[in-house]
Order: sequence, then structure tokens, then C-alpha cells
Amino acid sequence: MSKSHYISYLGTKALRSSHPGVRKIKRAQQAHSAHGNKVWRSSFVLMDYLNTYPPKSGSKVLDIGCGWGLSAIFMAKTFQAQVTGIDIDETVAPYLSLQAAENNCEISFENRSFESFKTPELAQYNYLIGADICFWDEMTQPLLNLINRASDAGVRNILIADPGRPPFWALADLCSSRFGGEVVTRRLEEPWRTEKYILVIC
Repeated sequence: MSKSHYISYLGTKALRSSHPGVRKIKRAQQAHSAHGNKVWRSSFVLMDYLNTYPPKSGSKVLDIGCGWGLSAIFMAKTFQAQVTGIDIDETVAPYLSLQAAENNCEISFENRSFESFKTPELAQYNYLIGADICFWDEMTQPLLNLINRASDAGVRNILIADPGRPPFWALADLCSSRFGGEVVTRRLEEPWRTEKYILVIC
């Protein structure tokens, strides 16, 4: 596969829209419904953070609003994590599967919402991650509720990466007071020069 069809970062391939497999899926589908239509840059920042603070091998990970699942794939490929990706947009599933296959790893996918996860089910996970998922004001409360249930379930590592949209800062403020969460700034020089933020609850 030509390198022009993907971006390589930390040993993981992020497929471009020019990738033949991506183009084939797009031709077969209608318009996306929930912004899961590409790899978002916050995923690279989250990967960079996890590369600095690596999880234990074999950790169980829930990637919420996974989209094409780049962060999840990085964790599965690099740290042998057992990852489940969820998204309300079922059309992301073939992209996630394609990107996982290109990286020689497997990711489980479930078409479901944040609200559908109850505390006992969350107890199996070591990590809860998300990238570019705070894009509507209406998402702040459901995400806060999910984080609250995850905390009650004993999930000890919660990481939400974002460009810094207002709903993200609203969530971060609430999580700071309730869970002792903090926001860290992460800057990258490659594959793009960018600065994003990560809500960290440990």
C-alpha cells in the first residue's frame, strides 16, 4: 500500500480518505450521521500521551465515540490491549474494521450510546478513552453521568482528548470538582503541529 494513503505515527497507520478501502466504503454508504467520518487529530495527541504513560499490557479499554478508532487501535497494537469501541453511528464500523486490519489487530465494535452503559458493565474496564467527542453542549451531562458510573465501577483511568471546545471545558470543570480530574496540554510537531487538551482522571 502506498504511503500516500496513510499517515504513520508511533508505529500505527491512520488511513487517509484517499485509501482505496476507504473510498470503497464511502461509495457504498450514505452520509454519516454523527461526525465519525474521519480520523480526528485529538486521537494523535491521545496516542502521544499514552506513549508517555503506557497502560499495562492486556488492559481492557472502552473507547467511547470511537469513530475510526485510531487511539484504540494504537492501544491494541502497541500494548496488546483488549479494546471495545462504541459509537452511535453504525456506519463507522467498516472503517474501524479496515483500519484495524491495516494495523494487524482486532477491535470489538458495538453500536450503542454512552447512556446504555450501566455501572456493573463498566467494572470490567481498566481504561475509558475518547477523542473529539465533546462537540455538542448536550453531550456534557451524558458524559459526566458516564464518568460518574465508571468511577463508581472502579475504572481508574479516564482520558478524554479535545481541541478545547466549550462543552469540553464545562465537562472538565465538573470533573475537576467531583473526581479530582485535571486537564493537561499536549503539543505535537508531527504528523501536524497541533495543540490539544486531555482531561485526565486517574
